[in-house]
Amino acid sequence: MFNPRKVDSFKKAPEFLRDAKNVEYTVGNVLLDGSKFSTDTVVKAGTAVFRNTESNKFELVQELTPETMSGAVLTANDVKVFAKEDALAPAVREASVIKERTTGVTDNFIKATIGRFHFDV
Repeated sequence: MFNPRKVDSFKKAPEFLRDAKNVEYTVGNVLLDGSKFSTDTVVKAGTAVFRNTESNKFELVQELTPETMSGAVLTANDVKVFAKEDALAPAVREASVIKERTTGVTDNFIKATIGRFHFDV
């Protein structure tokens, strides 16, 4: 199911966080859907992901992802996803963030996370 991997991304602080106040992490990690990755990919910290309600796995937010997306969060660390292999990623569910340092944050993602992620100061 999962292959052991060396994790070294914990050595870096998440650069997308504005400050460390009121940061909430998900309980457990999110499971990134490896079937959505055709090549080995590094998903950067601060990447917008959401839960696909059919597979219960998380996918990258795209421009056409609707604002009704479920379980929208930001990845907390860099995670290497191997092609066609699911990967676990720590995630932030509430925080004050710097939008310019995030990846894949769309207007619909912002609408879906109103009250949880704060992009303005």
